[in-house]
Amino acid sequence: MDEDTFPVISVVKQAISDLSKINDGEKMVEMLLNVKRFLGTCENSAPAQEREEFSRNHYTIFLRFLVAQIGPNWVDFLTAERIELWDSFFLEGPADQAFLVLMDSLDKTGPSICLDRCVHVLERFLQKGALAEVIWQVSKQQLENNPASVLHESILGRISSFPDRLANCLQKNNKPLFYPRSYYPCLANSILDVLQRVSDSLRDGKDCSISFASQVVGKVCMQGWQKELLPVIVSRLMSLIQSDCIWQRICWRLVESVPDRWMEPVVTGLVQMALGPVVLSKLLGDLVVKNKKIQFLLMKKMVFLQCGLKKEALQSILGYLSLETSRRSLLVKVLRELLEVWSSDGVVKHSHQPQLLHINCCILICLGLLNKQEMESCKQDLLFALTSGTRLYLDSSITSVRRMGMVVAESLSRHIDLEGPGLSFQYEDDEDTVSLKALLTPTCLSQPDAAENVKKPVERSTSNSLSPSSKNPPIKLEGGTKPDSTSDSELDSDDDLIPYDMSADTELKKSKAPAYIRDCIEVLLSDDIDKVETTMSSLATLIRENTSATKEVSVELAKILLHIDDKPSVERLRHAALVALAVTDPVPVSQYVTNEFYSLNYSLRQRMDILDVLASAAQELSEEPPLAKTTWTGSSSAGSQSTGTWKAEGLTDWRKVIEERIATKTRRFTKGLSTPTQVSTPNRYHAVAGYFFFPLIQNFDRPMVTFNLLGEDRLVLGRMVHTLGILMHLALNATIASQMGKALLEFVWVLRFNTDGYVRQGLLFCTSAVLLSVPWKRLMTDMSEELLETQCWLADVAEKDPDEDCQRLAINGLILIDKLRNNIQEIPSAAH
Repeated sequence: MDEDTFPVISVVKQAISDLSKINDGEKMVEMLLNVKRFLGTCENSAPAQEREEFSRNHYTIFLRFLVAQIGPNWVDFLTAERIELWDSFFLEGPADQAFLVLMDSLDKTGPSICLDRCVHVLERFLQKGALAEVIWQVSKQQLENNPASVLHESILGRISSFPDRLANCLQKNNKPLFYPRSYYPCLANSILDVLQRVSDSLRDGKDCSISFASQVVGKVCMQGWQKELLPVIVSRLMSLIQSDCIWQRICWRLVESVPDRWMEPVVTGLVQMALGPVVLSKLLGDLVVKNKKIQFLLMKKMVFLQCGLKKEALQSILGYLSLETSRRSLLVKVLRELLEVWSSDGVVKHSHQPQLLHINCCILICLGLLNKQEMESCKQDLLFALTSGTRLYLDSSITSVRRMGMVVAESLSRHIDLEGPGLSFQYEDDEDTVSLKALLTPTCLSQPDAAENVKKPVERSTSNSLSPSSKNPPIKLEGGTKPDSTSDSELDSDDDLIPYDMSADTELKKSKAPAYIRDCIEVLLSDDIDKVETTMSSLATLIRENTSATKEVSVELAKILLHIDDKPSVERLRHAALVALAVTDPVPVSQYVTNEFYSLNYSLRQRMDILDVLASAAQELSEEPPLAKTTWTGSSSAGSQSTGTWKAEGLTDWRKVIEERIATKTRRFTKGLSTPTQVSTPNRYHAVAGYFFFPLIQNFDRPMVTFNLLGEDRLVLGRMVHTLGILMHLALNATIASQMGKALLEFVWVLRFNTDGYVRQGLLFCTSAVLLSVPWKRLMTDMSEELLETQCWLADVAEKDPDEDCQRLAINGLILIDKLRNNIQEIPSAAH
């Protein structure tokens, strides 16, 4: 053992041994003062090496001993001075160890004198500002080679959850300083004291760490107390970073060092509390460019998902992106993504009004912040959004959605061509439209100190385009409820003009659609977009009219269509063409697309398109063909000439007209069948059902490089399960239905415990499809065990499944089993 550490050990052990059985107050004071020499706060302090040894190895042990001894035995001889000596061991030693001992004593001690003493010391601990010393000591320890990460995590948890722990321990006897509204501002001041020490250390050229302070800020904000913590920190930092570059670096580093899992509440709190984009820019600097997490929060989550943010917060975020040249490219990127979302059919149809208002606000704020060059670079995106998105909003049945779409469309048209005529809709202004128009004026340019923070000012050139009295009159379109009631609008009204008859007009096309299937293949492989769109518009009809030519190249054409660019104008036409191919030549086409469903290098969208094509083609094949042969039999009585029996297949209009005239001029005394009767035709799907069904149900449990049905691609799995149910249901009365049903029940049994509700709904749908499509006798003979297991599973789902739709489908399946069983039992009794 080191000779230098022996005196410390012996003194501490002797003191613990004597104090544990002492009953004399003067002797206790003498022993405590003998140990207190190692704290270095009294006149006869121990040497530095002994003080360091005591702090490192014996301080925590001695504090725990003091906590354990403070009780009824010591109360009789503990005067005020002696109690102050006891308290000084916690208030004058290493703050991090004292804090942990005091907090641990609260968890282990019930209502007692010891608890009251520890609570009193904790209160003095906070009033003294010792939390700053705790954070500073941990920050210095993190610079060491082997920092005690477990100990630091323990201190972090106790600092962040201090009010909750004290409230659970003290309950009704809690002290005002321990309440969150008092404690977290106190903690904020302690963090500021630590930052001041960091600033002094940097000016002296010393190394220091700020990460633990960032962790404290992050965890407190994650627990929901950012409104109590951040205002104190932000207000002080704003006064310090005005002209001090070191404080600017400290502020940016404080935010950047927050762990990613706690970054969102911190950044959200800063955005909500920052008074405009200039303040936010001073607090964050260029962190949005350097830190991917902050970039995701500001450019994705807050702009696209958090529709509860106020307009002022959105103006701060987007204005912050526009204040520096290094960040303006991100503003352009955000606008392009916003325009893509704004012009999406699914977003407009399935989003709530507040979500759409949020997206529209962001677009108008971005438009007000871009300069001429940036607007020119986004011109194609603006034009695409205007042409494809405006129609979606005008078609909406919600008045407020239509109005906000009109406001954004007007702004887009004016920013596309600043000097040309812009769109102008007729609608009544409401609160939303007025606030949307006001967003075109950026707040950051109206602040007095904004000019100091903008290195390259934004070029403003949209004032003329927003003026109601521009040089070029706007183009008027119908879209609102009432026209503007001004004198100019009355003079310009065209209500008295007679509309020109354009019913016979046809759309002029630049290219002519090919007349042969092989020509279509050549066009689809070319890069001419106009020819491709023209060919796709007539391809489905051409396939159905040329069945023999189609069968020669059906697989090749299916391959081209499956890999063609997924553009909005082509998507619906491609689906129709693939369905036509699958109906015209079902066996090879179905084999090809089902094999490609499990192939590599396909997107999830393409795989779901394959499922849609299979379901639609099976539906069409199961229906009667549109040109089925019809027979009409006419009977004649005496004195009238028999019209005989005639057959027609795709009769032309003139034949129908002639037959109708003959029928009206022929006199008959009795009538036979007066309506055509359909000739029974075989179900075309029954013959090919196996080609659609069995390849699709195979290989579902084999994960691939880019595709995993049982993993993250549960959406595709749910769509596939529903498609299998459709294919099973359409095979009603087919000879292969029993084999399909047995395979599908085994498939359902394997996936019955899937965690995704959409997948489980599909499995229940498949079960009902099997019950309806497979004859009950075959179910009872060939699949009796599977049916019994399925019934037990349905009962379990109906009782325990958390999804209400799954419960409803399971109950329907149980009812269906009972009905089928009762029907089978009634048939023999009726025959008897």
